[in-house]
Amino acid sequence: MLKEVKGLTFCVCSYNSAKTLEQCLGSIRRLTPDSRLLVVDHHSDDGTIQIARRFNAEIFSEREGLGRARQLCFELATTEYIVFVDSDVEIVRADFFDLALSILRDRGYGAVVGMAMGHRFRYGLPASLLVLRRNNFLGKVVPDYIDARETYFIQRRLDEQKLKTYYVLDSMVHRSQFREFKPEWEGANTRVLPDSKPRELLFALKVILLLSLNSRNVKNILYVPVFYLKFLYGFVKPEPWLRMKRGVSGEG
Repeated sequence: MLKEVKGLTFCVCSYNSAKTLEQCLGSIRRLTPDSRLLVVDHHSDDGTIQIARRFNAEIFSEREGLGRARQLCFELATTEYIVFVDSDVEIVRADFFDLALSILRDRGYGAVVGMAMGHRFRYGLPASLLVLRRNNFLGKVVPDYIDARETYFIQRRLDEQKLKTYYVLDSMVHRSQFREFKPEWEGANTRVLPDSKPRELLFALKVILLLSLNSRNVKNILYVPVFYLKFLYGFVKPEPWLRMKRGVSGEG
């Protein structure tokens, strides 16, 4: 069990997450029973709020999307460290937070990423399980108009401060939700990023490939060209895809 729970604020961004939220919040409370726990919800109607209340979470609502939800977490946190945990993630590594805080005491590091079980290829700055030093993220970090690729803005803040990212293996299980139209959604939000579009398109291809290789699933690897073509479709025609179409969910 973590020794320094008072230094952590957990932030879980949710939408119709009842299938996975109990395992997510249960893993947080199991490892850090006295930490501050925020649930920023996108007006769920499936029992998500009732589950959050059972774990004594502070509940906040937003209507704009994931960018606003992440920014709200930065604004609400008051502790030295903030931890983003996706609502479909279960933390399984018992020493993850002790390790993360020891790493962040080295001022050369600004982020610690918890990787999924069995994943070995590191990439970018996934926010499924992400520990940050709050003082590095004061003020406006993520714009409200973004609904995917919001970690681009977190990474930009790290780059501005010349801070490195550390990756911890075998930290969590990720039960993905809202898969349908995910490539188009990510492509559309890549289109509106304030940066070099060719570079971001190449970065997206790298991430898609490494994610597929991490899964060690031949079907996922063979699906890479299809996923990327759908991503490009969202990039070329962003307007219909800028907000997640959240009607379809699944586990995997």
